[in-house]
Amino acid sequence: MACLNTLKHEIRVLESAFPKSDEVFQVVSASVDELTCRFISKTSKKYDIHANITETYPHSPPVWFAETEDTNVTNAIERLSNTVGKDNHVLQQVKLLLRELTTAFSMEEPPDLDDRLDLVSLPQIINGHDLHDHHEEYEDSEMEEEEEDMEEDIHLEMEDNTSSHAAQKDEDIHPSHMATLDRLKANQRQDYLRGSISGSVQATDRPEN
Repeated sequence: MACLNTLKHEIRVLESAFPKSDEVFQVVSASVDELTCRFISKTSKKYDIHANITETYPHSPPVWFAETEDTNVTNAIERLSNTVGKDNHVLQQVKLLLRELTTAFSMEEPPDLDDRLDLVSLPQIINGHDLHDHHEEYEDSEMEEEEEDMEEDIHLEMEDNTSSHAAQKDEDIHPSHMATLDRLKANQRQDYLRGSISGSVQATDRPEN
């Protein structure tokens, strides 16, 4: 999952900002896969709200749902599905959710909400992407290029070794025999062109010792 380190940090901030003792909003449980929150209205009615964090996070926002049909809650959740960029992050999602809920239930916004869910402490985010992920993508690309260059070098080295080996074999043949070998190759080539494949080397074609 992208931005895993950032997500873990956001979860810690959430748990610290909204403990189970909070009178309006509580983080009941939280992991990198799912978040369960509890909103408490001014009539002390409790609403459990869940968020599934998918593998595409934060490119897409968490998927929110609630165990209630109260339109105040369902409408607030629905608005969270239309966010983009940094608003897809969990801290920003919770901030938006709380503002929607407190407005819908005619309640005051929790004090210091922006300070509680401060994004400044998070790694710098550009267009919804963590710089840590960008660095990892760059390293992966650089590694792939190095592997390709290495494969090309090995291929060229193998070709050089093959050519050197062939040249070494030619050097091992006596000069007087090289002329005979060239003549045999030329004769065989002519035979193939004429459609007749030459047989064994004749005694007269064999080089003298």
